[in-house]
Amino acid sequence: MPFGNKTHKAHFDNADIIFVDPCYFAKDDGVWEEYCEDFTKNQSLEKLGCEHSICYQVGDVYPDVLVNEDEGTVLGEIGSDSSLLGCFKLEDVLTYNPEYADNIKNHPENFCLIKGFTGDVIFETKKARYYDENLPITTIIGRGSVNFHSAFIDDDGVLHLNPDLFHD
Repeated sequence: MPFGNKTHKAHFDNADIIFVDPCYFAKDDGVWEEYCEDFTKNQSLEKLGCEHSICYQVGDVYPDVLVNEDEGTVLGEIGSDSSLLGCFKLEDVLTYNPEYADNIKNHPENFCLIKGFTGDVIFETKKARYYDENLPITTIIGRGSVNFHSAFIDDDGVLHLNPDLFHD
């Protein structure tokens, strides 16, 4: 993945938002294959029925969870198989692919859902030290009705907001 500091931001008004790899809800209709490269650049999201969203290539190192900053609690896990991660309105995802509702019930480890969110979601990618490498790391920040931040979990189960804390 070519490196460059990048920031993407979206505003939501009282929306249920889901953080998920779009490959998990993309229908088997050729859209994924045709537009995947666009999705890595936050483009063509209307093909997934999700115009008002953020989608970004996060690479091999991405946060494990989202944490409520005010309460210090884990809001949910983040999963990615395609190196993409997005923040979408749940309503748009389920309108595009109603069958994904079963996945939401059965696989909570693949997404994080925040209900009734009003505010801004920011995906910010910067170079950071991760063990013995400098890699582009994406941080997810929410400012609004719920203030949240992405975090990493180390081998001992300790949360870290900053990947620079990982080293050999």
